[in-house]
Amino acid sequence: MATSLRLDSFVSADKLRSSPQHMRASLREVASAGKGVWTAGLPELVPVLVEVARVDLCLARLVEGHADALRIIQQAGGRPRDGVYGVWASRSAGTGVKAVDLGGTWQLSGELRFASGVDLVDRALVPVWLDRDHHLLMDIAADMVVPDPGSWQTSAMDASRTLTVRLDLESVKTEPLGSTDFYLGRPGFVVGGLCVAAVWAGGAHHVVDVVTASIRPFTMTSHQLRRIGVMEQAAWQAQTALDTVVRRLSNLPEESVAREIGMARSAVVTACEVVIHEATRVVGPAGLSRDVRLARALHDLSIYIRQHPLDNELERLGEYAVATRELLAE
Repeated sequence: MATSLRLDSFVSADKLRSSPQHMRASLREVASAGKGVWTAGLPELVPVLVEVARVDLCLARLVEGHADALRIIQQAGGRPRDGVYGVWASRSAGTGVKAVDLGGTWQLSGELRFASGVDLVDRALVPVWLDRDHHLLMDIAADMVVPDPGSWQTSAMDASRTLTVRLDLESVKTEPLGSTDFYLGRPGFVVGGLCVAAVWAGGAHHVVDVVTASIRPFTMTSHQLRRIGVMEQAAWQAQTALDTVVRRLSNLPEESVAREIGMARSAVVTACEVVIHEATRVVGPAGLSRDVRLARALHDLSIYIRQHPLDNELERLGEYAVATRELLAE
């Protein structure tokens, strides 16, 4: 039976978006409520991430980061510190953190883009680079970075506090998690992509939830009902693709894991695109301009799914199909 955190009993969707303080408080409550879930198996974790995303995508983004960090620490054989975690690992546009071993302490310097949870999380896992090809994973206090408050110039996903941060630390006393190149080389790295997809799928459900709730008091046209049906089907397709791969994962051959996870993520993103497109046609300009929760849900999901390199993934899938497909009969 799927786990539920019963978020409606302690989380207010509107209140948590009203200030960073409310988002921080809600994040801590959810992190505590799901304490036994974050390092459980994917069949237990994925439905909870979908549930959180059906309340708010920014909250779910931060909760997923916390769960990811705890799972990484577990895989490394370490123990988490107190507090809520994030994972700050982007190397966008050649950015990243360089590390120099000073013998007992570390010099850390560099820039990180897309660090989610600035001023909201307590600690962050950060890959630091010894040279161009080799890295270590560090567990650092989140307040050791200097954020650039002007680095996020959109209201979409703004409550996740995703900023560019700078590290210029001359002497940090910390121990790496795992061995050299552990973070990118661990088996859980690819599998973790399903947890992000769970948040996207929950975001699609949330848009359908908000659209149907907003339009229910009015007389609907047959065209609106048809488009809501398309949205419902797309959300079902996203959920089904996700659930199918989660269920099959343990029995997949090793060489098939990355491909099936990539297909599931692409299927979820494609379904989200359908939901976003149809939602705007169902509610029209009045709904788009007068419903703050719907506007938020559409903007958040639109930018978040762009994290997935859909065209690259489909190109790889096309190459695989051309190389492996055969006619069953001539």
